[in-house]
Amino acid sequence: MKKRVISILLSAAMISSMVVAGGVTAHAEENVTLNVFDAHAYGLDEYDEMVKAFEESHPGVTVDVQHAANDYDTLLQSRVNSGDTPDVFDAEAGTKAKMYYDYAYDWSNDTEVLDKFNEDAVDLGKDDEGNVKSLPWTYENMGLIYNKDCFEKAGIDKLPTNMDELEEACKKLKDAGITPFALAAKETWVLGQVATHFMIDKDKTAAETVDAIKSGETAFADMPNWENLYKFLDLAVEYGPDKPLEVDWETSENMLANGEAAMIHMGDWCQSTLDSFNPDANLAFLPFPVGAGEDDATVLSSCNWTYIVNKDSKNLDLAKEYCEFILTSEEGQKWMAEGVGAVPGAKSDMEVTGALANDAKTYIDAGKTNGWIHTIAPGSYTDECGPYLQSYMLGDMSADEVTQLFQDFWTSAE
Repeated sequence: MKKRVISILLSAAMISSMVVAGGVTAHAEENVTLNVFDAHAYGLDEYDEMVKAFEESHPGVTVDVQHAANDYDTLLQSRVNSGDTPDVFDAEAGTKAKMYYDYAYDWSNDTEVLDKFNEDAVDLGKDDEGNVKSLPWTYENMGLIYNKDCFEKAGIDKLPTNMDELEEACKKLKDAGITPFALAAKETWVLGQVATHFMIDKDKTAAETVDAIKSGETAFADMPNWENLYKFLDLAVEYGPDKPLEVDWETSENMLANGEAAMIHMGDWCQSTLDSFNPDANLAFLPFPVGAGEDDATVLSSCNWTYIVNKDSKNLDLAKEYCEFILTSEEGQKWMAEGVGAVPGAKSDMEVTGALANDAKTYIDAGKTNGWIHTIAPGSYTDECGPYLQSYMLGDMSADEVTQLFQDFWTSAE
């Protein structure tokens, strides 16, 4: 979910329509610019259309959107620290979003707006006092994603459920002339997400697991599946490209979509990019075989990104209207369900086009998913811990050294 920085300045269309699709009422404005900042790299064509629709129904309004998927956190913090807080911006639900709740409009009394969203999705945007400080974007799911055609070519007719079976699958793929893994190991955020699969405690929620780690109740060295993280990274090195730490997220997705690699770790947020590489790619989730068998395997699911309205915006009502529009209107739901291929956090009957989101739904409906840990981990988790895993893959650190560094980070972080 990381991509190039794109700045989009969309000119206002001067028409007199007074109603926006989805029930949001438009107001005539005079030469108003609404500053929007977000981290999305997917469904940008549909996003453009959505913004145009908003502008056309708001004569005199220009929406200045900056999509900054790379270095998003750094750029956003810089803007906030310099007093240039956007009117509307997004953040990962959990630890990172809470960093900005002092600047956030409180939606708690806007019941007509909140009623448009699923309750569990709204809950992810609450502060510690239960106030709704942000609104949910889409449900997202992540794990190993595999190319079905690659598996079929290699004669793999059963998904691996443990590390030994995963290694056997890698051998078959290699013998068939297919690169088994294209793990985006250049991206510390990818490696950080990978590691969370091996932290999951099936007897606890994600939040309870994080609390147990932070309190010292659970030590990394004692986690039942933790040492399998290193076995997985060993497989990713042995059965991946010659220089695995040079594989970025876009290369990873391209190789998977075009059958050059059989497996990556990513989420269904990348559906539109995969489709752009190869619309006929036959892809699905492979529940991460982190433990002894199928019961331990993980697909992680959460309503991850959440939108915040700057409570001090000079155009607060317009900012609120825009936020509601992109998340609940027909145009907004088209962006999410068709452009991104994900299930909206808002109540919606729109068909989701994403094959991966629909595949993940089978695991969700069967109660075989777990929550996300990396978004409720200490704020610098992937920046701090991702490089440790890169060092292990390079042979510069041992598994014991990395495990101790993970332990030190989690127990000392505020």
